[in-house]
Amino acid sequence: MTKQQARLKVRIYARLSKDDGDADKESNSISNQLSMLNYHSKKNNFEIVGEYVDDGISGTTFDRPDLNRMIEEALSDTEPSAIIVKDLSRFGRNNALVMYYVEEIFPNNNVHFIALVDDIDTRHDNNEMMPFKSIMNEYYARDTSKKVRSVKRATALRGGFTGSFAPYGYRVEPENKQQLLIDTEASPVVKRIFESSKQGKSIHQIARMLCKEGILIPRAYRAMKKGTFENSTGFTFPTDWAAKNVKMILENEVYIGHMVSHKTQTKSFKNKQLVPVPKEDWIIVKNTHEAIIDEETFEIVQKFISIKKRLNKSGKSNIFAGLIKCPDCGRGLRLTNGSSKRARLRCGTYTRNTNLCTHHSIAYDDLSEIVLKDIQKHVGNMDELGEAFVEEMRTLSTSNGDKKVQQYQNELTSVENRMEELDGIIMKLFEQNVLGKISDERFFKMSASYETEQSEIKQRCEDLKANVKAEEKKKQSTDLFLEIIRRYENAEILTRSMLVELIDTIYVYHPEGEGKERTQRVEINYRFLSGSQCGIA
Repeated sequence: MTKQQARLKVRIYARLSKDDGDADKESNSISNQLSMLNYHSKKNNFEIVGEYVDDGISGTTFDRPDLNRMIEEALSDTEPSAIIVKDLSRFGRNNALVMYYVEEIFPNNNVHFIALVDDIDTRHDNNEMMPFKSIMNEYYARDTSKKVRSVKRATALRGGFTGSFAPYGYRVEPENKQQLLIDTEASPVVKRIFESSKQGKSIHQIARMLCKEGILIPRAYRAMKKGTFENSTGFTFPTDWAAKNVKMILENEVYIGHMVSHKTQTKSFKNKQLVPVPKEDWIIVKNTHEAIIDEETFEIVQKFISIKKRLNKSGKSNIFAGLIKCPDCGRGLRLTNGSSKRARLRCGTYTRNTNLCTHHSIAYDDLSEIVLKDIQKHVGNMDELGEAFVEEMRTLSTSNGDKKVQQYQNELTSVENRMEELDGIIMKLFEQNVLGKISDERFFKMSASYETEQSEIKQRCEDLKANVKAEEKKKQSTDLFLEIIRRYENAEILTRSMLVELIDTIYVYHPEGEGKERTQRVEINYRFLSGSQCGIA
């Protein structure tokens, strides 16, 4: 009497994800896979010792919870066992790893592999087509990934939203997933963040303010809106705002109505790790949705966001941070305490090394008084001289702007002509080299010199065009200046808000003379006007 053969222990595995496409979606469903695998196991008298499912995870990665659990348990068996899948692609679409497990790891541990539809069974020797099928499975994943990227890029170039979830402060239009709408609950928080930055608060101060007020961080807010807040594991402290999160919001052009896409991408179709894309390669389409923040506020915030706002030893903050500069070295003036414990603003370069710059310094309170009086002077002139003064300002701004634009245009014409000359020179050099009139060594040396000059001229052209654009914008902004300065006609104290809205830069020059004859020049450059210059004793 022969001993009855032991039943083969099998583990059945099913997987489905978006990268499998829509074709045969029903037949590839998890329930269909499990039904097929159970039927086959019973038909062949296999003993099913486990069912394993990974739903929504790509086959290009082998970092799948149930796959890893199944492999670990299979390798720990003391008796021969098997893993059964519907087809080879269910096990994976990474050819190197699929073949590594099926041809190396499993055989060395008495684990058989069966893929029903592909007619693969490593208990037998007729599996010659398996490597080719594995390669085609990987190719399919690569091709699908390429198509998905192509569709997303086309959508982004049209100004459509392509992200997994809307930026904080917005929500996705239910009927059109590519359109953003303002979230009336979160958008006020975004406005407060920008306004706080505009008023001079650092990103750390803003983060602490939001934490103190118990505002949910973006990730926690999304979970709350989805109804998954209680079970979410994506955060530990739901109101723990980090400075970097505040900075990301402040730098995002989406809040002024522009769609910004392609900021990150996966390393490859196999490696889903996100890596940053250089800013020059981002896709930005303007005016695609309603803005939460006006461009004026956004522009002001960008100017100050990277500036470290330190307190001096007495705890006094510097409302001039990012605005006040040394006219010689261009470095900002730092807030310090003088020997009299009176707060002063000093050139950062001179403070660090007295040999690198001269002593540009001014009392903090004196500068505050000077700037406030100059602002009040503009307001007073508007009140006293009325429309005549306003018209004079417009004329002066236009006149100065026209002169600068003309200067830039003349230089631009000159450098563009030189660019054409260089093209002709390089072409002649090439012809002479071809004809043998100059050696290769001489040609490369001369052409390299001219090409370097061309590169410098090209950069200068771009700078000049930017200058022309800036001057034209400044000419158009006089009315805006008049509107803004009207807000502060009754101001008696200088505030950060006044400074950032009205002033571009303040230059403090080295004092001249001694004693009663001592004077110091302060230059105030308004954002929309030519600079004012004030002398103080």
